[in-house]
Amino acid sequence: MTYMQALLGFALVAGSMALVPGLDMMMVLHETINTTRARGLAAVWGISCGVLVWAVAAAVGLAALISAFPMAYDAIRVLGGLYLFYLAFSMARKKKGGDGKTEPVEVKTDGGSAAGMMKALRGSTFRECAQSFWRGFLTDFFNPKIGVFYIAIIPQFLVPGVGNLEMGISLGMVHFVESVIVLTTVAYAASFFAGRLRNERSQRILGLVSGGIMAILGGVTIADVVKSRL
Repeated sequence: MTYMQALLGFALVAGSMALVPGLDMMMVLHETINTTRARGLAAVWGISCGVLVWAVAAAVGLAALISAFPMAYDAIRVLGGLYLFYLAFSMARKKKGGDGKTEPVEVKTDGGSAAGMMKALRGSTFRECAQSFWRGFLTDFFNPKIGVFYIAIIPQFLVPGVGNLEMGISLGMVHFVESVIVLTTVAYAASFFAGRLRNERSQRILGLVSGGIMAILGGVTIADVVKSRL
């Protein structure tokens, strides 16, 4: 398999995975609908950076390390499950302002124009966007599905004569670009329909549903680790 064949083959596999709804899409939807489009886009970049980290780590020997020390991957999965529980709690709880009322959220329904983007960016501070970026990064980094995918798939696309680090970065960038494209589309779609979903009742339902799904996934992840050790 040549370098280009590896990139094209991996692009098909990773692209298919990027299109499947999961934790990443849920995080982007939650950030966009409950805050602003700018924070949703910040989460997109955080998630995509998490993808890149997994790709490089798997290529430079993570799979071999985990084979030698399986407890290391179990620890990552347990931390991932606990983080999903934390996300579930933060999504499901009702946000309150200082006066006990639900905090108002500015609606961003502008199109994809430059003026619309600037309005969206002004709607959130740098610190708020950084928080969404970090939440997105951790969501992807602790996502058991991503870990399993890279540990199992990356070694199959390493090319003789090409350094593992170089190959890991190359494959990671392929998935990074695909992830940004897909999740940015999701963020803009969520922003377009956000006006209908930003009333208190809709936000409450969305938070409970998102939190419930993440709690279930977190429980399944931890239960799988415990089961594998019994």
